Amino acid sequence: MNGKEIGIKEQIESILLLGGDEIKIKDLSKFFSISIDKILGILEELRMERIHTGINLEIHEELVYFITNPQCGDIINMYFKQEAKPKKLSNAALETLSIIAYRQPVTKSEIEQVRGVSTDRVIQTLEERKFVRICGKRESIGRPNLYEITNKFLGYLGVTSVEELPNYSEIKEKLNGRNEN
Repeated sequence: MNGKEIGIKEQIESILLLGGDEIKIKDLSKFFSISIDKILGILEELRMERIHTGINLEIHEELVYFITNPQCGDIINMYFKQEAKPKKLSNAALETLSIIAYRQPVTKSEIEQVRGVSTDRVIQTLEERKFVRICGKRESIGRPNLYEITNKFLGYLGVTSVEELPNYSEIKEKLNGRNEN
């Protein structure tokens, strides 16, 4: 080595790289014997340093993990051949993601009301793939989970924000116009 010691931030970064998307902030705190607040400070510093790189840091609730920068979605899709691209999404998953993207935050029952079928398995799969996440609870009977899409899903689409998605109202008008003819 060049005599320079690796700091805690670099050590955490290495753990995150190999740990995938299941690294818990509290586990990092316990492992390094530092407070969760201090770990969160280090993670936020790391997140800000990486914001303009190809790999971003996502901090969500008690988990922390790396994601590709959503701005790189197009180039990633162009580089990889079709067979090497991420597994395609089913029609049910795309329908569910569309509802969540345009109506977020939204509950499972609200999604099911639009789709007309149960979405238990679809939402579970989308959560496992980190395309949707729970962003809170609705203040109503049963306090159902509220869902939103993630930056990982936006990156999959090759966009950086929900605003870049097609305008829902315009698409609906065009479709309604076709159905009348």
